[in-house]
Order: sequence, then structure tokens, then C-alpha cells
Amino acid sequence: MKVKLILMVVAVVVVAAAFMLAFLFSSSGVTSQPAAESGSSAKLNINVVCEGALAYMSFPSGAEADAFVQECKEGKHPEVIEKWKTGNGITDDRAI
Repeated sequence: MKVKLILMVVAVVVVAAAFMLAFLFSSSGVTSQPAAESGSSAKLNINVVCEGALAYMSFPSGAEADAFVQECKEGKHPEVIEKWKTGNGITDDRAI
């Protein structure tokens, strides 16, 4: 009985990890925009970048995490954008 329970828990964790990876790869933080509207072929999605920063950070409460995301969206945490650019291999701001 214990082995069956352990296998079920492992299966749930594996499926959850697969969905999480699929979500992370599908929302990389860049959205396509028509070149005529934005002047380039891609635009940084600040909402995705700031919310994605929560994946590698920890906060004592959900309220503090929400406040951090709001401040990030307001531009008060430029290190989050720099980390995202570095993590995605973007070295030239013209690429965004």
C-alpha cells in the first residue's frame, strides 16, 4: 500500500513538473508585435518577466510578493529585467 501511494505521488510530481516546464517555455516573456506598430518584431512583456521572477525568489507572505511584482512592473526593480535578458542570451537592447 505504501509503495502504491509513493508511486502516485511521484507520478503527480512528474506531471506537475512537465506542465510547469511547458508553461515556462510557452511564455518566455517576449510577444510578437507587427513591425509597423512597434518598430521591431518583438516586445518585452513586463508582466510575464516580473511574475516569472517569483519562480526564483521567496517572500514571507503573498502580499509582499504581490507588492514586489507591482514595483517591478513600475520599473523599480531593473535587476529583474537584466536577469531575464541575461538568462535569455540578450546582449543588445535592440533585440527586444
